[in-house]
Parts: sequence; structure tokens; C-alpha cells
Amino acid sequence: MNQWIVDVETYKNFFCCTFLNYKNDETHVFEISNRKNQAQEMATFLRAPMYLIGYNNLTFDNPIINYVANNKTTPDIIYEKAQLIITGQKEMAPQHIKSQANQFLKKNKYGKYETIDLMRLHASKKLRVSLKEMEVSMCWPHVQDLPFPHYKELTEEEMDEVIKYNLNDCRATKELCIRLKDDINLRIQIEKKYKIRCLSKDGVKTGVDLFAKLYEDKVGDDSFLEMRTHRPVIKLGECISDIVKFNSPVFNSLLETLKNTEITQTKGALNYSVIYGGVKHVYGTGGIHSKDKPGIYKPNPGEIYKDADVDSLYPSLLINGNYAPEHLDADIFVPLYKDLRDERLAMKKLSKTDANAKLISDTYKLSLNGTYGNLIQEHSWLYDPKAAMSITLNGQLMLSMLSERFTDAGFRVDSLNTDGITCFLPKDRESEYHDICKQWSEETNLSLEFANYYKVFRIAVNDYIAWYADNDGNPLMKDNKPVTKEKGFFLRELKLGRGYDKPIVPIALYKYFTEGISIEDTIRNHDNIYDFCMMQKMGSQFKAIHNNELLQKTNRFYASKNGAYLYKIPSDAKNIENASKKMHVLKDSGVTLFNLYEKRSHEEYKINYDFYIREARKIQREIESDQLQLF
Repeated sequence: MNQWIVDVETYKNFFCCTFLNYKNDETHVFEISNRKNQAQEMATFLRAPMYLIGYNNLTFDNPIINYVANNKTTPDIIYEKAQLIITGQKEMAPQHIKSQANQFLKKNKYGKYETIDLMRLHASKKLRVSLKEMEVSMCWPHVQDLPFPHYKELTEEEMDEVIKYNLNDCRATKELCIRLKDDINLRIQIEKKYKIRCLSKDGVKTGVDLFAKLYEDKVGDDSFLEMRTHRPVIKLGECISDIVKFNSPVFNSLLETLKNTEITQTKGALNYSVIYGGVKHVYGTGGIHSKDKPGIYKPNPGEIYKDADVDSLYPSLLINGNYAPEHLDADIFVPLYKDLRDERLAMKKLSKTDANAKLISDTYKLSLNGTYGNLIQEHSWLYDPKAAMSITLNGQLMLSMLSERFTDAGFRVDSLNTDGITCFLPKDRESEYHDICKQWSEETNLSLEFANYYKVFRIAVNDYIAWYADNDGNPLMKDNKPVTKEKGFFLRELKLGRGYDKPIVPIALYKYFTEGISIEDTIRNHDNIYDFCMMQKMGSQFKAIHNNELLQKTNRFYASKNGAYLYKIPSDAKNIENASKKMHVLKDSGVTLFNLYEKRSHEEYKINYDFYIREARKIQREIESDQLQLF
């Protein structure tokens, strides 16, 4: 079955739809305008078995394609239908418009082909971004917004420009499809094995749907999908396990406070902190974390820097506490969930060498994490906020128990974060450390995984480089490169669609801290222009200007020696040149726009290296500040 990348454009006097073959460069463009009408050819093309792959195509491109293929129509009517869809999906749209849009979508949403919507597959609703933002994060050569306003009557030359733009979007979507092929193949396998439709669903939704199917198979019907357990009031004392016990007055005081607390909503319900052993333990609905200062952290001579992570913390807590949603059958729900957890852990151990084991592990991970996360989602059949609070609250308190025991034993607790805790301990007391962990694991029925660190370079609790150590405390190396874990700011592999902000800065800092290469040398000798780039997307209330020219909505740029400053102005500003509320997008340097990649020598780009060096050194100084103080 062929896989076709698809994208459509609609204007009052012009419609085009481009199909780009996933496996090669075969391209078909169908147009309806005053110069040609290829609606019938497109309808014939769509009769062949195929996958249609797009970006936001499920609720835009597909309905338009199906409407055109099944109706005698004109560009102006197609344009009206497109605007109806767009307007009807806005929160502030009148109810009658929403109703008309929903009716149109319902009638035209699906064709005879299979559909993959990469926007929906890649991210949940809150994390979805535009295709242009995705293009920036993929380092796509040409980041281009629609070349002409959607309401414009196009000339023939402009029609040709829109077709070129349409093909560029198809090529970008194809590149995204290539990068997401493992996720797509996973969903195809899930559909085949479990008979659930998930090709256009994100990981969480896929995981929840899988668990719903497994649960339905056990109970015999799907009536539970309409059930919820609403909690006007949650008494936290009823959520806390009897396993939770402390020795110190400060933790016992927190425990007593929590046991006497009642909440009416989960968002922001936990907002407590405790200082113990010099470490600030912060409690929130999402999990525990410590308040960590920037710095370089390493063991003293004769010490070990030890990390302990709870294996599958929240799923294990759900199982141990029997925390099924009250409206579901716990005797079915929990054993089923436990089977998934146990099978997932077994397959995880085999996944490095067994592709089928990795597939099972990844599938069950989606289901485990998605099921827990939906306990606080009111739209979900899993909704029971008390179950969610029981899991997260006990997880935080049990990790605090371990922190207290480490501190009481004389070990220096360094950091806590959701499901892990690091500390420093004397080498000759390592067996005592493991005895404490073993006792804690037996009491809580939670297992721990351990690693040694050589050094940690940290900005904050979620932004650090952790350099692993071998069993003798020496820096762990592989192929003459440090073996590290990076989080937050220091992630070297940028996540698709999660913004793009001068990657050269964390690259330079990583090389400085782990390889001893100066920040200046890395930045001045780096030859990937994309790593110097930044992105700015303007909301509807602003528009971007550069050299007194109005720009497109999403822009990629880099700091340059000869570039003008990039500004934003209110979208209702009448005069671009003299806008009174002109605001810097980047205050410390002029910029060169880089929406269209141009291959040049490194010198020709005129990069403002000093800007990037300053940005990196700000963080370097923040991390090294304690090391630079003599007293």
C-alpha cells in the first residue's frame, strides 16, 4: 500500500492539493482554479488503497479532500468550507458556527484510505505546535509561512508560488514522518495485535486506549467508559499509606499537617516544603524535588557519589496500594495493570538485543504511564483524583523516608527529583548504604536501581549534566568520550517541536565541563550554522519587524555582526517605522534572518560570536561561582 504525504491550500479563487510519495519523489498536484479543474483526477487518484499522511490533516486537509472528491464544487465554496473548519475550532467561536463545523467534519472526516495525522501522533493537545515550529526544530532549510494572505485573489504567478509553498510543506512533513517512523510502526503493530485505532493518537492516548481494550476484554462490555469518580473533597489523611513513618520532628510535623488537610481540587493542592539535612524538600502535585543550587558537585576523597532511582515508581505505587479508580473493579484493574508492569520490566531488560521485546516494552510503557496520568483528567474513564493523590503523595513521602534515613546515617543527601535521590557517602560505608536501601525497599515494596557519578554540573534540579563513574570512582568513558546523562537545558538531542534556542550554548558548556575545551574555541570553530539559530513565533497580538519590514509569523534567525535588530510591535500598529511600542526580540545583538538556508563559508555568515560566548559564560559563572570563592 502506497504512503502519500498530503497538504492542501485554499484561496477564494484557487485550490491545490499535493501528494508526495513517502518512498520516492513521485509527486501529484491537483488544482481547481480558473485555469484548470482537476477534481475528477484527484477523486480517481484517491480510489487506490493508500495511507494519507499529513500534519493536522485529520481535521483539516482530509475533510477538504473528501468534500472536493465527492462534490462538484468551486474554489470559493472550498474556501468557505476551510474557513468554517478554522473558525469553528476556535474557543470563542459562536455555537452555531461550531455546530456547522462539526457537522461538516463528521460528514467528511474519513475517506476510504488510512490516515496518519503526525501532529496528533507526535504530541498531546497541550504540546502541539505549528508545522513551521516543527520545521525549525528539524533544521528544515526553508521555513516559510503562507506567501499570500488567505483571503487574497491570486494571480496565476501567485498560484504557482502557492504550489511551491505547498510542496515545501509536503517535503517537511515527509521528513517528520521519517523521524517518527518508529512511533508509526509501533502504532501499526498495536492496531494489528489489539484491534484499536491509534495511528493518529499520541502516546498517552494510545496507552490509555490499549488499557481500556484489555480491561473491556476482562469485564465483557465498555460501559465503564462513561464512568467517573468525582470527589468534592479529598481528605489527604485517607490517601497516606500506613507504611509512611518518620523519626524526625520536622518530617512528622509535615505528615501530621498532611493527614489533617482536605482539598477540593488537585491542581496546586500540594505546596509544602521541609528542610532536612540542609536540603530543601519541595512537595507538589507532580512529585517531590529538592531546591538545588547551581554548582559543580563531586565526591570528596574517600567518598562515593551515588544515585538511586525507584524503578517504575508510580505504576508500582498504584499496584502496591491497590489504587484503582473507585468506579472500576479493583480485582480486575490492579492485577491487569500489574501484569503490564511486570511484562514491561522483563521486556525492557531484553530490548537492547531483541526488537520484538523493545516493541512490547514501549507499548506497555505507553499504557502504564498514560493510565496513571489520566487519573486526574476529568474527561477520562480513569478519572479518580483521590487515587492520583494517593499515588503521588505516597511516592513523595516514601522518598522522603529514604532521604531521612540517609541523612540520619551521616550521608550527605545531594538532590531529590520525583523518583530518584543522590547522595555522598564514604566508600567504606557503601554496604551500610545498601542495607538502608534494602530495608526501605522491603518496607515500601519498591525496587531501586543504582549508578555512580563522577561529577554533576548543575544549573537547577532539572538542568544538569551527570557524568557517570566506574566502580572505582573514575570518570566513565566510551570511545574516549565521557558517558553522561543530560537533562533540561543541557539536552544535546533537541526534542521535536519543543522550541529552538541557540543549541551552540549548551554544546559549548558540555565540551567545556566534560572535555576541558574552552567555550570560546568551541563557539568560534563550530561550523553548523543551525546551532547558532533561535526561533520566535509571534502570537496574534504582535507582529515582527526587521529592517522596517514586516515579517512572517514564525522566524528563524541568528545573532550577527551586521544584522539589524529584531523587534515586535502590537498587531494593530498603523505605522511600522515609527511604532511607539517597539520591543526587542533579542536585545543584545542584531540578527540575520535565516528562514531560508543559504550555504556560505563560516566567515560569510558574520556570526556575532561574542554574543554566544557571553551567553555561555553567564551560565558557566553561575555553575562555577562556589568554586571561584576562596573563603
